[in-house]
Amino acid sequence: MSSMKRLRRFGAAVAGAVAATLVSAAVLAAHDFWLVPNALTFASGASLEVLGQSGSSFPKSGGVTQPAQVAEARIVGKSSDEKITDLSVSGKSLMLRTKPGRAGQYVVAVSLTARNARTTPAALERYIALEGAPELAARYEQDGKYPKVDSVSRITAKFAKTIVEVGSDGARAFDKVLGQALEIVPLDDPAHTHAGGSMRVRLLFHGKPVANAHLRAGWGSPAAVHDTTAGPATPSRPDQVIVTNADGVAQMAVAEAGLWNVRTVYGAAMQGMPEHWEVFFSTMVFSVSGSTGGDDSGDEAMATPVVTDSADVVAAVAKFHASLAAGDSSAALALLADDVTILESGGVETKAQYRTGHINGDMSFAKAVPSVRTVTGVRVRGDAAWVTSSSVTQGESNGRQINSTGAELVVLTRDGGAWKIRAVHWSSRARRAAP
Repeated sequence: MSSMKRLRRFGAAVAGAVAATLVSAAVLAAHDFWLVPNALTFASGASLEVLGQSGSSFPKSGGVTQPAQVAEARIVGKSSDEKITDLSVSGKSLMLRTKPGRAGQYVVAVSLTARNARTTPAALERYIALEGAPELAARYEQDGKYPKVDSVSRITAKFAKTIVEVGSDGARAFDKVLGQALEIVPLDDPAHTHAGGSMRVRLLFHGKPVANAHLRAGWGSPAAVHDTTAGPATPSRPDQVIVTNADGVAQMAVAEAGLWNVRTVYGAAMQGMPEHWEVFFSTMVFSVSGSTGGDDSGDEAMATPVVTDSADVVAAVAKFHASLAAGDSSAALALLADDVTILESGGVETKAQYRTGHINGDMSFAKAVPSVRTVTGVRVRGDAAWVTSSSVTQGESNGRQINSTGAELVVLTRDGGAWKIRAVHWSSRARRAAP
């Protein structure tokens, strides 16, 4: 579809839904839109209810999305695609009701009506950063992507998906591409993803893979789904940040059972129309079981998952970096195994050598120059694990301007119930200046 046709389509959608712009400030402030079913598995012939949740505290809803704001609602099976027309409001949630025709796996998908607003390039950059894509906003600024004009058109829209099971077995639909303008497509079947494992997803923008996009993955308590009342916030866990490769694929660590969401914000100028920008939101909700899978007839103890392994591994690495930034050498060294190997600046150091050598410089540098680390992969194999991450470091150290990108590999083993770092490999290079 041409850029002009896309622009006309979005313009018509905005003009045809003026009521959708007259929403409360609470809804306008809500950053994400999720679809959360009342169950993830249904008996054949049963009615399916899905809540449309708007807010920033998954899976609760902080404001109502009205049926008039829905541009399209569908339930898609392996060989079926039907509209959902039963839309209403329940408390602070949008309610969708439908009844799948046969057993199988289904994807429920909703696209909200697009909005169009005039803004400045500087305000556009702030919007992209504050709405959940600071890395993208910074990269566009560095690469000179924002137009040199007084005013731009910002078209925003939100897209959401969730995956449900009807009956037992049946055809699979998890990896079906639905054609949403910004779409997260799982490459692994959520029904076969278990606590302590991992899951791959692909990000598509107008049907094409998006490289170097940052996605957030978060966990939520199922008990909080229907709680739309004001009150203390549900204790949250830090989001996992994953980055897509050249094929638009990213892999997340699934630390524990329950409801999971993957979400992202992505924006770009329309092709051939640099003064018209699309900024889209996409979310996907799925459920992870506590079972590790395998032969159900085996020893029951063998099927009990250690659901916090991935999270604990990531937390140990994060604590090591936080200790360096805080200048706490004792805490940092306590996370290193006695036989740790550290590869840095072309050299190899033992723990004793690091204690009397590079650690002081690393702490000074970490305190002086902010660095944004992004975990790109986590693997846990029994009592061994490894974490890969990338980083962007910008600032000034000892009168020298720093603008670098880095890569890190950390290998850990479980020692007495705690994860200790057995090897660290750091590498970095200067970032290429914008043309």
